Order: sequence, then C-alpha cells, then structure tokens
Amino acid sequence: MTKPALTRAALPPALQRALDLAVDAKAAAPVVLQLTDVAGYTDWALVVSGRSDRHVGGITEAIMAGLKDMQTTPIGTDGLGEHLWDLLDYDDFLVHVFYHPVRKHYDLESMWRDAPRAELGLPAEVMDTSTLEGLTPPVDMPPFRGGSFGAFPGELENEEELAGAPGELPEGEDESEDLDEGEEGDVAEYDEPDDFADDEEGDYAYGDEDGEDEEDLAADDGAEEAAPAEAPPPSRRK
Repeated sequence: MTKPALTRAALPPALQRALDLAVDAKAAAPVVLQLTDVAGYTDWALVVSGRSDRHVGGITEAIMAGLKDMQTTPIGTDGLGEHLWDLLDYDDFLVHVFYHPVRKHYDLESMWRDAPRAELGLPAEVMDTSTLEGLTPPVDMPPFRGGSFGAFPGELENEEELAGAPGELPEGEDESEDLDEGEEGDVAEYDEPDDFADDEEGDYAYGDEDGEDEEDLAADDGAEEAAPAEAPPPSRRK
C-alpha cells in the first residue's frame, strides 16, 4: 500500500515556522525531508539556499530569531562564523542554510535520497534556482557539517568528510570523562603554564620532545628504590 504523500500539515509547528521564516528571508528552493528512518538522530531536515554568505547569514538569523519567539532555541550550531553552510540543530529537526554552490557540492538531497520529501506547495519562483547557478563556488569548501550531531558510520557516501568535523569527539572518548587524573591517553587543553604544575612526570598528553620513555625516567629517578629484577614493576601512582 502506498503511503500518503507528506504535506506541510505533517510537519512540527516549529519546523513549519522555520520554513516560513526562510521563505520570508528570500531563501531559495526549500526542501523538507523526513529522516526518521534514514538518519536516526533526528526526524526532519530543512534545506535551503542563499545567494551569498551575507544572505545565508540573514536567513539563519531570521530563523533563529523567529523560533526564539516560540521559546525554541537550537541545541547545537555549526558554520555560523563563515555562513557558507549554516547548520542549526533543533533536536527534532535540522536546518541547513547553504550558499547555493556549497549545497550543490554536498548534495544532501541525494545523500538522503531514500528519505520521504514533503510536498510544500510553494510558488515556482521560490523553488527556482536559475539565478543561482552561475554563482562562484568558494575557493575552500567548508568542512562537512553535522559530524558531531550523530551521523552513523556508513551513512555518508564519503566518510572522509567527517574527519575533523567541528566538535567531533575522538573515537572511544566520553565528554563526561574526568581528565584531571592524568591517566595515560587522556588529552587535555591548558590555557596557562601553571596548569602543568601538579602533573606527574610522564603524564602529559603528548610525548617528550627528546623521545625518552617512562622506563628510562623511572630508572634515573629511583634506582635506589627499584624493585628486584624478578618482581613485577610497581604500579603508577594516580
């Protein structure tokens, strides 16, 4: 049995409002995709185009301000520093505001080609991108957006785009993990040299410049307290 076509009425009220705000800000070619069964980490995505970085910034600002009036604020954002690809995460839905050549480059609609598309009933002039096709692409394309918002392995056609995505945690690390204990493998950022004062030798996130390993340091510092050769080495202090 064929599923009924999605219409605006099926969209969450906040997403409908975001769509209207984007159209009012002269965004081009809005597309709404239902990602519930495709992405898993959100239910909807709104994708729109702008004609310049300034226009993209204006669309993004209009959406954020209008949804704030509904007491709806994003739980995450990406790309707002350059406005080539602005991503707003509203949990139940994502908003992608593209400079049009960047939208064509990443082509999210093809990546999510299996996602149902809502019939929005917008005027032809809103959907027309003919005046945007001659725009100059940026010299450096922005990195892939959304890697930190939960994309699954294999979901993206080119997963290399996720490498180094802003805010993405290295594999196996937990945001809540306490890094103060200086356990091996922990990575921490320090703002002031004094932050190193309490660290034990050998506990830095990166290796010594001279290439000395911990066994050499231990032999130099505590020869008189060394355990017998046949005994197991003492455990590291925490």
